[in-house]
Amino acid sequence: MFYETIDDITADAGIRVRAKDLNELICKSIIAAFNEITDVEDINKEIEHIIEVSSPLPYALADIINEALIIHETENFIAKECKVLELDKNKIKVMLKGGKFDPERHKSKLVIKAATYHRLKIEKINGEYIGEVIFDI
Repeated sequence: MFYETIDDITADAGIRVRAKDLNELICKSIIAAFNEITDVEDINKEIEHIIEVSSPLPYALADIINEALIIHETENFIAKECKVLELDKNKIKVMLKGGKFDPERHKSKLVIKAATYHRLKIEKINGEYIGEVIFDI
């Protein structure tokens, strides 16, 4: 698995993601959030969305996940694949590929309201990036 859940929180859910660079960390975090909603491997890649946020890291990580969750809420979109198009100290722009969530075909897991700033972090330890995001569920 490319991420692990954070279990030492009450009434919320969280993920811890490990990656070789910031681009990978951002994309893995977005896909991990969607995988907490449903099994992303069961989603087709037939829809593409480009989203961006302007805020400094680590806040931009929660903000970009929240932009993706808005598309989920308004269009039932589930991202299966992610590519960072632009990343600097105050901006993230990504392309997401995925499909529509169909409750008759796809397993429902968590209902994520939002990624929060609570315990939000991005660290580089021994050449590896580690990100943690807590979700309001």
